[in-house]
Amino acid sequence: MHSAAVSSARLREEMSPIIESKELGLSNLQKSYLRSRWLEQMLLMNSKYKRAMRSYYGLRLVTVTGCLFILLLVSLNVVSHEGDWGRAPAIFFSLLVATCVVIEHLFNLSESYRHYERVAERLKAEGWRFLQLSGHYQSYKSHSDAFAIFANQVEALNQMDVEVYNFDVVGERKAASHIGEEEYLKKLFPLESTELTESPAVMHRVAADQHPNHQRTQ
Repeated sequence: MHSAAVSSARLREEMSPIIESKELGLSNLQKSYLRSRWLEQMLLMNSKYKRAMRSYYGLRLVTVTGCLFILLLVSLNVVSHEGDWGRAPAIFFSLLVATCVVIEHLFNLSESYRHYERVAERLKAEGWRFLQLSGHYQSYKSHSDAFAIFANQVEALNQMDVEVYNFDVVGERKAASHIGEEEYLKKLFPLESTELTESPAVMHRVAADQHPNHQRTQ
């Protein structure tokens, strides 16, 4: 927890001067959005990811270790001639393993930490694309012009965490067995598609550039 807090504090300290930079040409409201909706949400997702990952691997470690102890106790009890001396420890480790497995599946930790990791990394990547005016922001002349598209992307990514996870993502995972992997990933990450990364205004401008004669006749 301490290392995660230090990492978040360091990243916040590094990004704050960039957000406040006059070179971006953003208004105070836009800078406030960058701090509260992008930076803080990215740090929150990163913190949730690390916490869920530690919980998942901690439970898996206890489960595997408990299974090994159960096998060891059963083996020693079989070769021993002193009776069922290992029954009580075997029962204890069996209950411990069962509890860990139930907790892991109840909170769906294996999918949870991967979900938080994906959202955190996508928020981070989207922010750097916006700050550098690269990717689908390269057609904009200033950060102020690209800000509306960036805000839409951030809100779409934040929505991935707002939705009820245990119903949506688990349902997506079950549905993945009935559709192709490519279609499943598109459904899970809709922002990868060109239609959603480009706003209607941008698409209209691109269409106008591609068909200038058609625009003039109209």
